[in-house]
Amino acid sequence: NNQLTSLDVSNNTALTNLNCRTNQLTSLGVSNNTELTILNCYNNQLTSLDVSNNTALTNLNCRTNQLTSLGVSNNTELTILNCYNNQLTSLDVSNNTALTNLSCDDNQLTSLDVRNGNNDNVTFFNASTNPDLYCILVDDISYSTTNWTNIDPASAFVTNEAACAELSLGDTAFELDVTIYP
Repeated sequence: NNQLTSLDVSNNTALTNLNCRTNQLTSLGVSNNTELTILNCYNNQLTSLDVSNNTALTNLNCRTNQLTSLGVSNNTELTILNCYNNQLTSLDVSNNTALTNLSCDDNQLTSLDVRNGNNDNVTFFNASTNPDLYCILVDDISYSTTNWTNIDPASAFVTNEAACAELSLGDTAFELDVTIYP
């Protein structure tokens, strides 16, 4: 809660908890901080964030930034991921088998893969306010439909890419019918 425009923690290799929220950071280098388990860098102006070396990370809160991509496939210990209010277009948490909390709402997602083999452990899920997110890839459609209600009305849970493609083709065919037969 300062007005920091830069922060260098590259020499703090034993750092386990970094809280640099609500500043004016446009970049943050944490690749040397391999012991990091908690990273709160929300409410900044980050356009990129590389956490691929932070394999011990359990809690990542990078909400309210300007991130366009976020790779968390190496963060297999991740239990909480709050990345809402960014500019993400795709998110893949299929390697995050320990995940219990996912908040990726208010982005520009067109692709979301939550097939991690442990969807029943995710107790909080929010993917709403992603108007172009038509398919959410999950392990179990029935479980997701019952327990994860924070999605846009146009979004659907599917278990594979082919089902998603069928949904997309259905929308295109409908639009073509409307265009051809006014």
